[in-house]
Amino acid sequence: MMPRLALRRVVMVAWLAISLGFAMEALILAGRFAVGSHPATTQVLIELVQGVTWAFFVCAGLSLGTAIAKVRASLGGLIAAISAPLAMAIAKGAQKVMVSALDAATKPATLSLTTLGVLRAIEYGLLGWILASLASKERPRPLHFALAGASIGAMFGGGITVLTIETAAANGVALELPRAITTGLNEIVFPIGCALVVYIALQVGRHMRIISAEAR
Repeated sequence: MMPRLALRRVVMVAWLAISLGFAMEALILAGRFAVGSHPATTQVLIELVQGVTWAFFVCAGLSLGTAIAKVRASLGGLIAAISAPLAMAIAKGAQKVMVSALDAATKPATLSLTTLGVLRAIEYGLLGWILASLASKERPRPLHFALAGASIGAMFGGGITVLTIETAAANGVALELPRAITTGLNEIVFPIGCALVVYIALQVGRHMRIISAEAR
């Protein structure tokens, strides 16, 4: 019964993470439309694949770390710190596949992958540690998970957004407003959604165990 419950939880996290990826892309498109930007369909598809891939792997890593590290929150942080750069690399690979398949062009990244990978490892490692600590409580609350995601997003995501803008300026390039909006939403809002995905998975997992125990 336990392997079946674990499999159901994995499937649920996968669907929630994929849904989060679609929701983030919709939010980004809304932000772009608000400032008069209308990206090409190919660009939207490329960003959608990259965003969904990133959401899937990083949220799965956070959820896994939270699930197995309720006693030692530091272990949850370590798993998340490892999963974030891996998720970023896989998402970047998915983006390149789509670019090749659609014969499209992409703008070069402002921050190096190494810099971004290190920052995200620290960011999601800390978030994983906080979420694992919250998960160890008897009655974790969704507000606490959302606040954890918001705090990390504001601290690291805001910092990455500012660093991206300043790096572009240092290279003599003004970051376009739509691209700045995309970066800001991805870096600041996404951790909130991912934290809530972890919370939902945690609660559903607990209910599944209760139902399984009552059925015996």
